[in-house]
Formats: sequence, C-alpha cells, structure tokens
Amino acid sequence: MFLADNETKVDLLNNEAIAKTIVELLRNRPEQPITVGVHGDWGAGKSSVLEMIEDQLDKNEETLCLKFNGWRFQGFEDAKIALIEGIVTGLVENRPALRKAGDAVKATFRRIDWLKVAKKAGGLAFTAFTGVPTPDQIETLVNGVEGLLADPGKIASVENAKAALATVTDVLKDEDTQTKNVPEEIEAFRKEFKALLKAAGVEQLVVLIDDLDRCLPDTAIETLEAVRLFVFTARTAFVVAADEAMIEYSVRKHFPDLPDTTGPQTYARNYLEKLIQVPFRIPALGDTETRIYVTLLLIGAEIGEDHASFGDLAHSASTDRRR
Repeated sequence: MFLADNETKVDLLNNEAIAKTIVELLRNRPEQPITVGVHGDWGAGKSSVLEMIEDQLDKNEETLCLKFNGWRFQGFEDAKIALIEGIVTGLVENRPALRKAGDAVKATFRRIDWLKVAKKAGGLAFTAFTGVPTPDQIETLVNGVEGLLADPGKIASVENAKAALATVTDVLKDEDTQTKNVPEEIEAFRKEFKALLKAAGVEQLVVLIDDLDRCLPDTAIETLEAVRLFVFTARTAFVVAADEAMIEYSVRKHFPDLPDTTGPQTYARNYLEKLIQVPFRIPALGDTETRIYVTLLLIGAEIGEDHASFGDLAHSASTDRRR
C-alpha cells in the first residue's frame, strides 16, 4: 500500500480549529491588510491548514482566494516577479468584471513588465561596462520585449552590448510608463492594483503561500519581499505557511553580514516578525494523535476519503481527540 504525503481538506491532525480561527480573523475586518503565519515543522500539516482555509473562503463570493507555491517557480522565474504577476493574473482570470477595465489591466501588466526589465537591466549595465555579456544574458533580459533585438547572439562586443543596453533603457523610459525609477513604479503599481481590486468587486483578496521553507534562501527572501510590497494594500491578506527555523536560516544566508542578535532576539527572527503580524504555531503530535492519524491514513487509502463511512470515522476521531 502506498500512502501519498499530500495536503488534504479532511482534518486528520486536529488542525481545523486553527484554520477556522484564521478565517474568522481574516473576515473580521476584510478591508484591513494583514499577514498571517502558519508555522510548524515539516509534516506538521501546514499545507492541509491552507487547504481548509481555502475551502472555507471559497464559500464567500466576495472573497477571492489565490494560492502560490514558490518552490515550483524556483530556478525558472524571479520569485518576486512571479508572485506579483501570479496575483494579478489570478485576479483577472477569476473576476470577469475586469474585462470592462481593459486599459487598467494593461497598465498594471505594463508596470510588471517594466519591473522585469528594470531588474535585469541593472545587471546588464554592470556587465556591459566591465566586460562582454553572454548572449544568454542579453536574451534573458530582452525576453518578452517584442522586436527589441532580432538576434541576441550577434552581440559579441562591448560596443554592441552598450547599444543593447541603450535600447533597453528606451524601453524603461517608454512614454506609456509615467515614472522612471523603481520606487515610483512600485508606488504606481500599488495604486493601480487597488483600482483593480475595486473594479473586480473583491471585498478581500487572500493569498495563500505554501512550501516557502522548501525554497532556497534567495527564493524565500524574494517571495517575502514581494509580500511586503502588498502589506499595506487595503483588502489584501497573506497567509504564509513555513517552518520558522528554515526562514530564519534563509535570512541569515541572504544577509550574511547581519549581527547575530539585537537585544533578546536574533535579527533573523525580527525580520520574520516584522512581516508576519499574527503567527499561528501548529503543535507537535502526541502519541495518541499520531496513532489516530496513521489509522485514518490507512483506512482512507483503503476505502477513499470521499467514502461516507470514512467521514463518520474522521468525525468520531476528532471528537475523541478533543475529549
């Protein structure tokens, strides 16, 4: 018999109370931005808590719940841009009302494209004036900018690299982009995103972020930095599932020059607590809970979690655990 280690909406670990409490917290003041942390060791049931939260929030039409898994994008996409673009794309795809706001949607995606190019242009600028960038670097930079360069492979000199950089600079200063530096672009993006939420008729946007503790340090920090971009955006909430110890490790690796401590806590812990406003920690399983969990897993694998008898058994087990 094979037992899959997958998240589930069926509460086998007695964590439903945590999920319900988080949902009540989110829905209590939907207009207020908030970040919630679901912390626990690997295998504690963090992903299942997110599944239960999503299941409960989906019943409210005025709430839009989106999921993001940074681990899946690792090595393929810039984690910060991937999260930002994923949120906007999810909002557009799930709210037909935005079809009437075509110009606003295009403007928001234009901001995201600007941020993509701006980030990579910085690296190209340094390389272009200190050496010859590789064709792959040029191609990565201009990918998605239609007609910018017909053949990136022809760039084989500092002069050509400078010319390519000038072309990219022109893209960054496009007339459609009203501002010309990253802070102003980010602030403009935030304003446009608020307008999109209003046009979509979304009372609250909830983003569930999973598997952050499986990511490499840079990916984990980039994802958290993207969350920080939305922290003060009204009607936007984040629920981040991660092992606190792994995130602290990522902070130390990403910022190696930080002092070890500042007062009673480490800088790494302070970084996390500045971002996560309300932490929930999943307690470790005891012997009795572990036996009940394994028993339910075996029975569920045999008859299926959708079987009526399994539902009755899971409810009975939950009652016994509470007692």
